[in-house]
Amino acid sequence: MNVCIRNTFISLWLLLGALSLSAQGVSFYFPHINDASPGSNKLMPLKVVNFDSVVALQLVVRWNPAVLKYVNIDQLNLPGLAGGDFNTNNALDSGYVRIQWEGPTTLPPGISVPDSSTIFRFRFNILGQDTSSSPVWITELLDFPITNLEVVKVQADTSNVAYEVDDCTITHGFIAVGYTVSATEPQANELPVTLAPNPFLVSSQLSYFLEETSDVQLVISDVNGKIVHKEQFFQLQPGQHGMVIEKDRLGAPGIYALSLRAGRKIATRTLVVLK
Repeated sequence: MNVCIRNTFISLWLLLGALSLSAQGVSFYFPHINDASPGSNKLMPLKVVNFDSVVALQLVVRWNPAVLKYVNIDQLNLPGLAGGDFNTNNALDSGYVRIQWEGPTTLPPGISVPDSSTIFRFRFNILGQDTSSSPVWITELLDFPITNLEVVKVQADTSNVAYEVDDCTITHGFIAVGYTVSATEPQANELPVTLAPNPFLVSSQLSYFLEETSDVQLVISDVNGKIVHKEQFFQLQPGQHGMVIEKDRLGAPGIYALSLRAGRKIATRTLVVLK
């Protein structure tokens, strides 16, 4: 069974912040880790929701190698998942790993795991100093070999359905070194957040929904982990909220990590500022 690869001319960074509420695709999420100490090791388990009848999976995990040093991957909790399914050639220098897995069978019922199960776990050594940070992105790469995010599920009639990045729900991880952004790890998609447009030239509209009165904290970091913008809002009422994020607040064009915390809920997104 071949995992289909789709070619596209859309920029990688258009895909990084993709978010879909499809009930069919899989939800992937990493934790949000606070107050990491320089020199320490931190574990980043990749957890899933709606991982049902899956027969193949491919995706890329990416981070900032100036802040995080790849150590290893363990807790391989899918049948047939082995070290050879992880291409770690660029893990130390470029900060990414390609994952391609096919289950032991292509026939129904495929592979299913309970919601919130860990399918594998990264171990990182903290290279960054205090106040640095790094997102841990669940993404895809368009350079050779092309690796698109894709989950293949088998149906009762033995036909396959491929779910791509826009069909899945993605919550990127985040490691803050020497400071705290949230007090607890997030659960998948706890805080509904949208950013549009993204990437952007001048400004992007951040929108989010609060279910209850909450203090809200916004932190934006650059690709090197330096905090470039931080805001605190107190006792916001339930309902829809938003703000405009202007290019002038961030600085040079590039990639930024946005973290939004409301009470016990949190979301992380990638912002892309164009030239």
